[in-house]
Amino acid sequence: MFSRIAKNTIATALQRAQQQQQQLQNKIPTINLVANASVATRAALQKEIIPKAIHIVDPGVLSRARKLSSPVGVVAGLFGSLVGVGGGVVIVPSIVSRCKNIPQKLVSGTSLAAVLSTAVASAVTFGSGGCVDVAAAAIIGPFAMMTAPFGARLTTKLNCITLRRILGYFLFCVAPLVPLKAHLLASKEEKEEEEDTTVAEAIAAVEAIRTTTLVSLPTAQPPPPPPPSLPVISLPSFSPNLSSLSSYIEQQYSNILKMGAPSIFLLAATGSVAGLASGLLGIGGGTIVTPLLALVLPPGNQATVLGTSLLSMVLPSSAALAQHARLGNVDWRMAAGLAVGTGIGGALGSSVAVETPSGVLEVIFGVGMLYLGRKTLQTAK
Repeated sequence: MFSRIAKNTIATALQRAQQQQQQLQNKIPTINLVANASVATRAALQKEIIPKAIHIVDPGVLSRARKLSSPVGVVAGLFGSLVGVGGGVVIVPSIVSRCKNIPQKLVSGTSLAAVLSTAVASAVTFGSGGCVDVAAAAIIGPFAMMTAPFGARLTTKLNCITLRRILGYFLFCVAPLVPLKAHLLASKEEKEEEEDTTVAEAIAAVEAIRTTTLVSLPTAQPPPPPPPSLPVISLPSFSPNLSSLSSYIEQQYSNILKMGAPSIFLLAATGSVAGLASGLLGIGGGTIVTPLLALVLPPGNQATVLGTSLLSMVLPSSAALAQHARLGNVDWRMAAGLAVGTGIGGALGSSVAVETPSGVLEVIFGVGMLYLGRKTLQTAK
């Protein structure tokens, strides 16, 4: 009888323990397990952290990915500076293809650290040279930042194979956009040159008729010089920065109003799609923003398109990185290597891009996107 009571007591205790364990699993359904599962599990149970993504990664695979981060970052920075993207489209498929057992969610979230560093450094460089349309970036950035967390949350509902397929098809769709942009801009420039030539010929004809007439037209006399005035002593201003900042904001706001509703709507839609792609696929969104900005912004220097695109991606990349870090999709040691590599590659690529014709850069972009899309789809089988 006592043995039966003891068995019932033990069974009841085991059942309660299983119920408590199930409650803990419901409260913390997923935990980031990278190198040491027991330590990570114990820390998660003690701190009662928020739900995180499951990443059971072999220590050897993770070590290989960390070693690849710096050289892959150099290539990503070189490629990104040549075509105006953050480099995530190079980082994600390159590491996933060489570390087949590493989850794409972890690589996608980690790559955003490199995308963010590239965007900040490039935006500062282009901005110092006056090659940034702040008004356009002010529209794209907030909309992209609002949709980036939604894209990051979708990674918890999609498996790695689905994410790889989405990224592969996305790269195939993006490949022809930049070459198409170059063709459209070339046609625009040809039309403008023809119009300028026509206007110049008309002005030359009028001047020729004017000079051959017998009666010369009267020329306007310059106005008399103003009378001398007493010197004015100006007191120093104690708030020059505030006044200049407010006038700068007013100027950018007026520039936004001058764009018109269609351009503003297209910029907002571009930012929304770019932010969603940034959070979902671990890319900076420049592959969407860069070609579309060339169609929205007035024709000008290609550096303005690149600088505006990278500036607009600073906020959404920050939001997506924070969301992925909260979900446990960031390995900070890998992120540090990627950031260093993209800095070196970006410096080298920018110096090469200055001497490279614009048409060659668009061809490099299209071929590179097709190659990366093919490699990504191969890893999704």
